[in-house]
Amino acid sequence: MADRLGRGAGARRSAAAGERFQRLLELPVASPDRAALFREFIGPTWRDRFGDEVFDDDGYRDWIAADAERQLSRQLEYERSPERVALPALIPAWEAGLAKVVTIPVRGSFTRVVGPAALLVATATRDDPDAYRAALTTFVEDVPRS
Repeated sequence: MADRLGRGAGARRSAAAGERFQRLLELPVASPDRAALFREFIGPTWRDRFGDEVFDDDGYRDWIAADAERQLSRQLEYERSPERVALPALIPAWEAGLAKVVTIPVRGSFTRVVGPAALLVATATRDDPDAYRAALTTFVEDVPRS
């Protein structure tokens, strides 16, 4: 009865997919059979659809190079981020309960502990590694204890 109403077909498809997935796990990693079965799951790749020649193009190489530069730039931004630079001072502040640093756009340097979990600093304070380390140390020293 369930088959005539269309119910139960999803369960059969799910079981078949589970069996194919199990077979995929059992096949050797570099085997052609595993590659073919994997393609059934994910469909064709760009290389399958358009061939190798689309990847042998100056525009493609420029795009790949630009992407690599973007990734490197992001990594450098991370390495230079105020929190990364001030990490030795940030860790004790975090251990003391710091959960939020609020940066405000005011002139000059400014630091204020705002409750047991927040620190208020001026943009100039956060942008200056020594001043930011000092602000984080202030949090550790001045945080209200409960």
